[in-house]
Amino acid sequence: WTSHAFSSISSSTANPARCNSIRQITHARNIAPSSPRTNHRATPTTTTNFALQATYTPVFDFTLNDPTTKQKSASSFERIDDAIMGGISLSSLRDIPDQPYASWSGVCRTDGGGFCGMRTQPFTSPLNATNQEGVYLDCKLVSDDEANRRMWKMTVRTDSSRGEMVYQAEYDLQKAMDEAKKNDDNDDDVWARVIVPFDKFQQVRGPKIMPDGPKLNVTGGIFQIGMTLSKFKMAQKTTVLEDFRPGFFDMHIQGIGFYHDQGVAIPAKEQILSSSVPDTLSKKEAQKKRPLLLKMILPISKILFSEKANRRKSAMRILREERNMSRSKAILFGIRSRKKSMGIFPSIIKSLGIISIDSFRAVIKNVLKLVLVYPFRVVGAFVRMVKQMLGMKVKPSLRE
Repeated sequence: WTSHAFSSISSSTANPARCNSIRQITHARNIAPSSPRTNHRATPTTTTNFALQATYTPVFDFTLNDPTTKQKSASSFERIDDAIMGGISLSSLRDIPDQPYASWSGVCRTDGGGFCGMRTQPFTSPLNATNQEGVYLDCKLVSDDEANRRMWKMTVRTDSSRGEMVYQAEYDLQKAMDEAKKNDDNDDDVWARVIVPFDKFQQVRGPKIMPDGPKLNVTGGIFQIGMTLSKFKMAQKTTVLEDFRPGFFDMHIQGIGFYHDQGVAIPAKEQILSSSVPDTLSKKEAQKKRPLLLKMILPISKILFSEKANRRKSAMRILREERNMSRSKAILFGIRSRKKSMGIFPSIIKSLGIISIDSFRAVIKNVLKLVLVYPFRVVGAFVRMVKQMLGMKVKPSLRE
């Protein structure tokens, strides 16, 4: 019943793998200031007449080089926000027509979560990253100038499963943007090139680093690529960034791909060849490939952990804690807000229906906690204790 009121309240409160990508850019890593650039490609950190040659292989191209490639690149991604853990953040990656970029934007909220993310649908064939040294990202944050008040992460998956353990690395977006501005006089159109070496990636479970986890090995290919904006730092225990900035964000992205430093001194140059975006599974195909247990759990989880219900819960908390309303007054506030668009009687009926559904959901969740969740936690704690006694590796609990 408070979902209608939430938006108004929120506005007032804060097989070796085969290579699927053919387009390559031979680009110089620069070591001295250069004349201003006028194109829309990422700004180099430095320039000189002679520099170390680096080869960039775009995987996703959001520039205007090819409209079909641009649209396919944007449609390859799906959101992976904190709604999966009870949060209410919301984001999306959108193709912006007639502009040389895509927009990854949304609202990150700390109530119940604290991160926004996007990831590709699983690739039909893994990306060949052999002889590559890492991932690059051409982008700029346009919503504000406080990139340093969020944690920015790049994610890759090296197997075909869609389990919770992936490889992740943090990158300093603020530093990349500052360096780009130093070397380009056109402050209104400066693009940062973020470089994330493969040796910086660590195996994680959620935001937590897996102790003694295997190093990233891309010889078998990369099955998925993603990005995250988060309040959580990568650490072995849950660690939150101090002074995290929640709320709206908007990052413009021109390209995501692989890079390789060849370490050869040659004249600085950039060579652009053809481009091909990797094919991904459709949502239906990806759902069919999910493990049987996950297929059984997901419909139940959607009922018990509804994103709309999470937003209503957050709206109720705001009304009660920040506006000092009782529960009954908050319900009446929701009825009055909805009355403007549908009339008093439909508003009352809908509010009663929502209250009934949320009450039923709360009862079922509490029963499942008593019957399944708490017993599994006890068993899990016992298994971890036995493994520790035997000197075996123990995965950290996500609740720690």
